[in-house]
Order: sequence, then structure tokens, then C-alpha cells
Amino acid sequence: MTITEDGYRVYLMPFPGDINGAVRVDEEGYPSIYINEYLSPEARKKAFLHELRHILRDDINNNLPIEEVERE
Repeated sequence: MTITEDGYRVYLMPFPGDINGAVRVDEEGYPSIYINEYLSPEARKKAFLHELRHILRDDINNNLPIEEVERE
């Protein structure tokens, strides 16, 4: 786990299929970004930035279906 200067927790973990990353609020209330450990360093960076946008747009709390959130 890595904690960024902004307080986001970042985890590398194996994901099945074509999932590059995910974001959620952890048990302690911190926004946490999970990145597929099988990605290349460049793909990890891209996945991190994608998930960070979800946090900054507050997608975690908007209750929209994931398909709609990903289309935006």
C-alpha cells in the first residue's frame, strides 16, 4: 500500500479479466484506489489517473450504475 500526499491509499492487487482498477472508500474512510498488478508501469499510471478522476468527481457517492459512470 502507498499513501499519496493527498491521502489516497493505493493498492496493487491481481484482478481478473480486463479490469484495470477500482476505487472505493476503505473501512477507515479513506478513498482507496486498487490497481491491477499485472499491468505495465505505464498502464498502471493510466489506471491510477482514471480512478483518481472518479474520486475527484465524487463518483463513489453518486449511486449511478457503473456503466453510466464509465461512459462520462
